[in-house]
Formats: sequence, C-alpha cells, structure tokens
Amino acid sequence: MKKLSKTQRVFIAMTASIAALAGAFFIAQPAKARGPIGGPLCGPTYQWSCSKVGGPSRLFIGTVCDKNAFEAKTGLTCTAF
Repeated sequence: MKKLSKTQRVFIAMTASIAALAGAFFIAQPAKARGPIGGPLCGPTYQWSCSKVGGPSRLFIGTVCDKNAFEAKTGLTCTAF
C-alpha cells in the first residue's frame, strides 16, 4: 500500500472536518424564539404626561404595561415625562 503525502493527509483531514460541520449543520434543530416566561416585559416605572388634544395634561406614574392599560381605559395619550 502506498504512503500518503503530507498534502494529501491535510486535504483528507480538511474534507473530513468540513463534512462533519456540514452534517452537524443539517442535523441541528432550528432555533425557536420564545417570549418571556412570566408575560410581557413591562420595564421600570416611568413618569408619563397624559392628555387629550386641547385638554389639560395629567401626570401618571407606572410601567409601560400600566400606561397601555391607562390609555385604553381613559382615552388619553401618554408620553414619557
């Protein structure tokens, strides 16, 4: 049996490495995005300035989730203060 040259051994090793990586790539499960476990991330508490067009502004303190519920309940629009 004929002995392989250094170049041939390197080529075979590189080919085997590429084949192993390609196999792992095609076998691996696709990543799945998951939302937060405990519900939406509402963030820290902010001060919000809430008002209607032409109306007086009203100070509201709460998280983003609190602000969204407050806007839905009152019809006001809030911006971070």
